[in-house]
Amino acid sequence: MIASVRRSHALTAAGIGLLFLTVFLGGGCGSQHASAAPRSLPGAWFPYQQGWLGGDGAYSIPLGGDRSLWIFGDTLTGAATATSRKQATGFTHNSIAISTCPLRRDCTFRYYWAGMNTSKPKPVFSAKGSDWYWPMDGFVYHGTLYEALMQMHATGAGGASGFAYSGVQLASIKNYTAPPSRWSVSYQKLNTGGTAIPGVSIVVREGPDGNPDPSNPHGANYAYFFSLVGNKRISKHLALLRLLLSELARAARPGNAPWEYLTSGATWRPWPKDDTALPSDNAAVLKPGASEMTIRYHRFTNQWIAVFPVGMAKAAYYCISPPIKGPGGPPEKLYAYPEMKSPNPNYTRHVFCYVAREHIELEAPGQIFFTYACNSTQEKEIIDNMNLYHPVVVTRPLPHR
Repeated sequence: MIASVRRSHALTAAGIGLLFLTVFLGGGCGSQHASAAPRSLPGAWFPYQQGWLGGDGAYSIPLGGDRSLWIFGDTLTGAATATSRKQATGFTHNSIAISTCPLRRDCTFRYYWAGMNTSKPKPVFSAKGSDWYWPMDGFVYHGTLYEALMQMHATGAGGASGFAYSGVQLASIKNYTAPPSRWSVSYQKLNTGGTAIPGVSIVVREGPDGNPDPSNPHGANYAYFFSLVGNKRISKHLALLRLLLSELARAARPGNAPWEYLTSGATWRPWPKDDTALPSDNAAVLKPGASEMTIRYHRFTNQWIAVFPVGMAKAAYYCISPPIKGPGGPPEKLYAYPEMKSPNPNYTRHVFCYVAREHIELEAPGQIFFTYACNSTQEKEIIDNMNLYHPVVVTRPLPHR
């Protein structure tokens, strides 16, 4: 099923309004044996501190040891002592946190955005002009942090059609081990428009023996970008692109980087450097696709797991595929959102949940660890209920075939 949802974002304490973006959330791929009841982990995760008052979903990037980088979308902010959204003084389109989690517990978090604790906060990743960036997936390779970003703009149409893709950028931070206030960020344009969005999920040096594509003895030499394929109104599917890791410094398009796409015949072909759409024979590795998801490799079970939302469904879904190239069959339910069912204390008819993503670096053996977030179409509910607009952590037994 293809569906679009309205995604609301609070703005500022002076005049908080709702904005809506049509996001294409769907999914489909094969899986079996979703096991016993899930367990939610409330409390210590993503505390309201340093003026961070909630963010829209979260991707995580392992930094080594016990540390992870978390990248949030639209974020409400306030003074360093603020713990309630009624104290919010600002809004920014992305923010980050660095967590330290010894033995996957007792985590500490340090948040960051530009202009912290002022009435004029700015995002960590800033676009030119009136455009803005929302985060997708990222990775670390050879001492550089890479982060894929949706570049967005307002169309002026209002409502669910008031936003559109300007394109996709790849941010590079060579000094990411420095305090974020000292980061030097450079950008490369990966594509223009919204017909192909590379970076929904990215795989580097995962898979059997670190090779995402074991059918190719040189498969470990590539970064694999799962890419949303569609048009302004419909998400068709996820395609798969790859780029040599040695070419990451010159990944920009149009350019000379040797981008390739997976065909429906399971072969790799060049993506013409001036094309903004993928050739029509690109393979659908996840259909119809999702814009808020992850695909990760589980080495103990030798399987790839996609975690994703499905439209306005009241649950997160997953699927399993032995090869990274897919495809698979129908999605399976991973976790029913309690916030979308009465008598949960967070439930109202205006609340919806979305942005389901896995965080494999925090998993114990035999476990799947993922987050989602809940929102509301009513501004007041977002401001009054601090359990909304905040990543929710859930663990459950690892699905397997």
